Amino acid sequence: MAGCNREWFDNISAWHDGEVTPEDAARIEAHVAGCGPCRRAAEVLGGVRRALVAKADREVPQRLRDRAEAAAARSPRAPRRGPWVITAALAAAAAAAALLVGSPSQGVGAAMADELVSHHVRGFARERPCDFESPDPDAVAGWLEGKLGYAVTVPPLSGARLLGARLCQIGDTRTAALMYESGDKPLTVFVPPPGSDAATAARALAGRGVGCTQGPLGSAICARSVEQPVFAVAEVDVAALAPALGRR
Repeated sequence: MAGCNREWFDNISAWHDGEVTPEDAARIEAHVAGCGPCRRAAEVLGGVRRALVAKADREVPQRLRDRAEAAAARSPRAPRRGPWVITAALAAAAAAAALLVGSPSQGVGAAMADELVSHHVRGFARERPCDFESPDPDAVAGWLEGKLGYAVTVPPLSGARLLGARLCQIGDTRTAALMYESGDKPLTVFVPPPGSDAATAARALAGRGVGCTQGPLGSAICARSVEQPVFAVAEVDVAALAPALGRR
């Protein structure tokens, strides 16, 4: 599955915020109509806006606000785009906080859920989603162990095709991200290192088998603790994601 590049993602962000000319809007809309990853990015931004409208009276937690502003300050495009980068990041943080309130997360807090879904969406919005492309689980496991220093089990997922892997960071810990395609939907499986906060949270959510919760922006987050604890994230409902990890 091909992703799209950062320039198009930024164009879509500006288009969604009404910061483009009519000519650019027509060009972006034509691109989105024919590009799956950009269409998903546009849908995510739309979900953020709808979530904020629905929960406009909910205050953004200061912890998420600080994190969003720090991320915006690191963006190389922030000086040109002005307040949009901060606005978008705060919108995502507010949506995550609003949509996770009352969810049966059992150890998956709002900040971690936000990170998991963000890494999933951004990974598949890239021109090449994988840092290492291969459908061979052994090859992918070997590459990840060489990069991260811990053994990674690459699970077979029911109805999903392995695309490869990339590296990401959950909290302060470098983590393996396995990239799959399930039908026409992207799916990311995160395999955190043993003893990490993410591994502990995955075990707590999974219980004795597979456990799931609703993530931000309509995504599902499931965890399995057999062999290694893992998180799976996809833009589907929980009932559709859980069977891929072996829930009966």
